[in-house]
Amino acid sequence: MKRLSSFSLFANPAPLLVSRQALFPGVIRLADGRLLALFSIGQAFDAADMRSFVSTSEDDGHSWSEPRRLNSREAVPEEQESFKPILLRDGRLLATGYVFERPDPLQPIVDPVTLALPRLVPKMAVSGDGGESWSVPQPIRLDGEPPLEMSGPATQLPSGRIIAATSPFHLQPSGHSGWIVASDDGGRRWFKLSEFFRAPGEDIHAWECRLVAWGEGRVAVLWWAYDHTRGVNLNNHIAFSADGGETFGPAIDTGVPGQSSSLIHLEGETLLTIHAQRDKDAGLFVRRVDVTGDRFDIRDELELFADGAMGSTTADMKQQFGDLKFGQPSLLRLNETELLAYCWAVEAHQYIIKAFRLSL
Repeated sequence: MKRLSSFSLFANPAPLLVSRQALFPGVIRLADGRLLALFSIGQAFDAADMRSFVSTSEDDGHSWSEPRRLNSREAVPEEQESFKPILLRDGRLLATGYVFERPDPLQPIVDPVTLALPRLVPKMAVSGDGGESWSVPQPIRLDGEPPLEMSGPATQLPSGRIIAATSPFHLQPSGHSGWIVASDDGGRRWFKLSEFFRAPGEDIHAWECRLVAWGEGRVAVLWWAYDHTRGVNLNNHIAFSADGGETFGPAIDTGVPGQSSSLIHLEGETLLTIHAQRDKDAGLFVRRVDVTGDRFDIRDELELFADGAMGSTTADMKQQFGDLKFGQPSLLRLNETELLAYCWAVEAHQYIIKAFRLSL
């Protein structure tokens, strides 16, 4: 693998005049060949006015359109938005994600004393015209279940079922697990399909989990594992399914000291993973991995950037969230030989959507 170039998919065009901080990107290929990106823009990292925006590229990511709002309708109370898109086989686009309700825009996301969070609601929106217009985001309802962090994109299986990896999102010392939720009717109704991870003490969080599906029922979920009892980040963990996500084998320690990470299928039993490593050897890394027999065998590695100043602390969970300088990396295959890697990152005191063009 080789890095060909790096560029800003979006950066504030007038940083001396207005604050436009960009975070949480998701990029897909549309049926007509264009690329479509969703990402959030607001005044600050945790600003109550953080809204989801759409941008497109007609030249394989070399240039991008001016971002426009996913949907201009404003909720009451104000909602801080984050969504990721997928292309369904019926031609519709489905954006899944979540909102934080922000009745008080100056209330911190994490209460410094109780660790309580604002009300979190998983939501979805649909586009039937290639992303030109979107429905008003509606709640993803799982009756009686806790708030879910749907920070990664869903995927559609050959059967038509849509599945997504998620986890109950709270910061208490126990009660943590990793879930697969599913829809059999194009996203109208959702249900809990399975759990891909639950530690014996339920004290290890599966933050920012990402999944990929390939072949005959193969599914893998990769996640940021945080140990609440010890107050430390663990290595990225991965779990595998052979039945479309209905059951999973044991969690496997990848040996990679990463936090927010993602993965795509490359060929056969080979995956490509991307990891935001912030504890030590801070940087962004892509790895080609052989997962034959539910292993995690790294065959190739590419450093996209390495910078100790981009690291963060695990000494205090609240401080760790406040220290983040890059995250939510992902990959998109452009053609047989090239890929797009992207994430959000801080450059020149601005949160931007950073992208890299890679060669296989």
